[in-house]
Amino acid sequence: MKYPAILALCLLSACDALPRDPADTSARIAERKVFTVGLFEAGLAQDREVKALIALLQRRTGARASWQQGSGEALLQQLDDGRLDLALGRFRKNSPWKTEVAFGPPLRPAGAGDDPIELKAAMRNGENRWIMTVESASRAIARGAGK
Repeated sequence: MKYPAILALCLLSACDALPRDPADTSARIAERKVFTVGLFEAGLAQDREVKALIALLQRRTGARASWQQGSGEALLQQLDDGRLDLALGRFRKNSPWKTEVAFGPPLRPAGAGDDPIELKAAMRNGENRWIMTVESASRAIARGAGK
């Protein structure tokens, strides 16, 4: 009778580690107090939703954003390689990168059609704790609650 209780306690104690970041993105951000953000366009740093998202992520993580600019392909490759924590830009809903990186929800409504261009964040695939943090903040901004 006592073995199921021990098993339940072991399983419950493991829940704190979920979701996991296999490459430890969230832990690294917490330790170094900085996360790297790549911008597809220079003007995005002044975009209202982008500024609100970064401010909310800084509050939630206790880290500051370190900015860099680059071309889309290069930034997404850096993201995939783990040299960048977040990329912000306008992406098509059916972007060919959708299997290579994790896209957050759109920060603001996009154009009409089957393949709209949406302003959103991209994160490294598999870094689930970090992805959840960014997705939660993105949803708050999209609803207007994070401002």
